[in-house]
Amino acid sequence: MKIKYLLITFLVLTIILAGCSKENDSNKNAKTKNEENEKQVLHVAAAASLTDATKDLEKAFKDEHSNVDVTFNYGGSGALRQQIEKGAPVDVFMSANEKDVDALVDKNHAQNTYEYAKNKLVLIGGKDSDYKSVTDIKDGDKLAIGETKSVPAGKYAEQYLKSNDLFDSVKAHLVYAKDVRQVLNYVEKGNAQMGYVYQTDLYQSQQNGNSKVKEINTAELQNPIVYKSATITDDKLAKEWIDFLKTDKAKAIMKKYKFEV
Repeated sequence: MKIKYLLITFLVLTIILAGCSKENDSNKNAKTKNEENEKQVLHVAAAASLTDATKDLEKAFKDEHSNVDVTFNYGGSGALRQQIEKGAPVDVFMSANEKDVDALVDKNHAQNTYEYAKNKLVLIGGKDSDYKSVTDIKDGDKLAIGETKSVPAGKYAEQYLKSNDLFDSVKAHLVYAKDVRQVLNYVEKGNAQMGYVYQTDLYQSQQNGNSKVKEINTAELQNPIVYKSATITDDKLAKEWIDFLKTDKAKAIMKKYKFEV
């Protein structure tokens, strides 16, 4: 009887232990599956002029990376570079120039650089204005440009004005903006009569069919406006984003928004 009791006890314990083991394996498999499906986040610091294009780039990137959330921080390239230097959480930097990326490379803050687009600088005015040139500026008028220390478009505008002996004549009329989108906003709202923005910003403004601005002329620069990108972290996703920018799909999106690639 005692032996029979011990055998029954042993069998019950075996069944209980087997159930626990199965439950542990199930929990382990579920945990592994959850880890695989866990959302990853890619932090991209991008020039303000990329606000619209990057939304389409994100959608195309997520076609192949469904478990990735891409977050963007927009601003002037110089300001973004300074944030990166101070340790801001950034995986990829998409600048509107070469200088700010190169400065980060020199300080070992960036790698895997890629020149992904080109742009043009244009002078804009109100759609009903009769201005033909920046030389038509009148008393009380304002000419908006980006902050020259942090906004590449502002620096390009200043260089253009100086190289064409126009800077001194418009200096008193200048108002500075934190990025090109703010320049566009100033002219659209009549806070400035003219302003220098990228060709792509003007194009995007005109897509709503009720644009309040128009192109006056294109600023002929000595050197092309080159947009450059780089990885800031060694995260695998950061490199994959740079590789994605090299694809035909990404280039088609940039062309859609009137960037040259």
